[in-house]
Amino acid sequence: MGQTGFKFFHDEPLFGLDIGNSSLKVMQIVSDKSQLQVSGYGLSGLYPTSCTNEGVITDPKTLGEALLDTLKNRLIGSINTRRVACTIPSSHTFSRPLKLPVMAEDELTEAVRLEVERYVPMPLDSLYLDYNISSHTDKEIELSTVAAPKKIIDSYLNFLDIMGLEPVALEPTMYALSRLFSTSEPASTVPSILVDFGSVATDLAVIDQTMLVNSTIPTGIDQLVNAITEKLNISPEEARNRKNEEGITSLDSEIANIVKPALDNLVKEIEKIIRYHNERNAPAHRAISQVLLSGGGSTMPGVVEYLSNVLSMPTRMMNPWQKMNFGELMTPSEFDRSLFLTVAGEAILSPQEVLA
Repeated sequence: MGQTGFKFFHDEPLFGLDIGNSSLKVMQIVSDKSQLQVSGYGLSGLYPTSCTNEGVITDPKTLGEALLDTLKNRLIGSINTRRVACTIPSSHTFSRPLKLPVMAEDELTEAVRLEVERYVPMPLDSLYLDYNISSHTDKEIELSTVAAPKKIIDSYLNFLDIMGLEPVALEPTMYALSRLFSTSEPASTVPSILVDFGSVATDLAVIDQTMLVNSTIPTGIDQLVNAITEKLNISPEEARNRKNEEGITSLDSEIANIVKPALDNLVKEIEKIIRYHNERNAPAHRAISQVLLSGGGSTMPGVVEYLSNVLSMPTRMMNPWQKMNFGELMTPSEFDRSLFLTVAGEAILSPQEVLA
């Protein structure tokens, strides 16, 4: 986010930081034309979900201890910079593509404010607003807008300041995933839906060269675990283990019958965003032809096959790893790989994007 004044330009190394609901991830990547060289990465231990509330960092002390522990004791490789690009939760931001006639920059800024005011259900003076121009013709400007509550952004800036870090960018998680997809996926030229299945919410985005549509639904891993816990009268830990081990490989199993309602709600939202894309963006953009999954929920056994069958559309996990070189570093386990996708997308932020 640049127009708000908290994005700064230096052609120097940075690392990505992804602060989740109960864990955080860090990663530093050196990018060249052929590959993404990972110099260091780490995953924190679990911390209380009360460290954040509605996107706001409410317990910087505990969160800071988790970050320091990750950098000192859990880091694989090394991170050699204090410059950080950090994600903020997409579920607490407002994003939308816009098309406007060509106009002067000061007029464009005001036009964007007026357009955003129409779709954001919050006073503009409580938000930071940013936009990026994606295409420009003699007559029309296409741009993407993002607005985030000041209380969220300010809490992140305060936390990073306490930690002695220099923030170079703050951006919604889905923007980081979109960047990783465009940079490292062989099929990134194919119109796609990205599904980031997180702990408390699932973010959806339609990508065709740029992000066209995005939304968030309140269905996440925690909801599935809570449902299993209540229905089977078992501990949350046992419920999480059964979800991870059994999943929905058999649609007649106990676990499948419990989690299917939540997954069916996700299917409805995916179908809804497909219809919206087709109605709003056709014929300028092509039809969606694949679904790509990320986030901890995407590792549940059987979920890829289930969504593919129900949606009648090719569905798979995001797979940027063939473009990423870990050198002599131990690579993340197959289960953990999906947890590092967002932070990897943040870690490959280029100096040019920081300046934009």
